[in-house]
This record gives sequence, C-alpha cells and structure tokens, in this order.
Amino acid sequence: ATDTSIAYVKDAVWVEPPARLFARLLSDTLIARTGRMVVSGRQAFSNPGATLGGELRSFGIDAAGNQAVVIYDASLIREQGGKLEKRRFEARVPASAIEPGPVGVALNQAANQVATDVADWVGR
Repeated sequence: ATDTSIAYVKDAVWVEPPARLFARLLSDTLIARTGRMVVSGRQAFSNPGATLGGELRSFGIDAAGNQAVVIYDASLIREQGGKLEKRRFEARVPASAIEPGPVGVALNQAANQVATDVADWVGR
C-alpha cells in the first residue's frame, strides 16, 4: 500500500503460491512459442541444452499506482558451457479497481506479458 505497509485485497485468495503459478505459465508459454520441450531439473537425465533459471521478484498490486506488477529476473545458459545471460523482465498493467476480479485480470495480463517476453528471449 505504501513504502512501509502492506495491504491485502479483501476476499482474494491464491490457488497456489505465485511463484509456482508463474513457473507453470512460463513453461506453457515457452512450449507454445518456441516449440521446445521444457523439463525440470528433476526430470532431466542429461544436459538438456539450454538452462533457464530465475526469480520472481514481484507478483502483486501497487496500490498507489493502481496497477499489477510482475518482475522476473531470468538467467539463461543457451548450451552446455555457454555464457550466462541475465535479464530482468517487467510488466505493469492498470487495475480498474483494487478488488479480486480486476486485480486478477491485471495480474494475469502482466504475468502473460512477462512470460511471452521471456519465451521470445529464449527462442531467439
């Protein structure tokens, strides 16, 4: 809500933790946009080629700006022994109101924009 306080959207709940939701969205988007198979570290038996990692830095609402904010710091090694690339992806989408429906729509749009940007970066 401010630089020193946090507020919650009344009657809103997460289906599962935001990082897990975003990871699934990113995986689905990578498959759809690049045609590559996506496997987790637990699923891989050998080096899969490219390795993408990252941290979801923000996945929420900026109440002061009335907008959804999704920030993802990605790291990519395109092939075994390749150079590490890092990049920050960020999307901000206006929310018409700080209520569950509009907040969900804005967060969904912001998350999809970030996932699309990451997939395009990986796919080039």
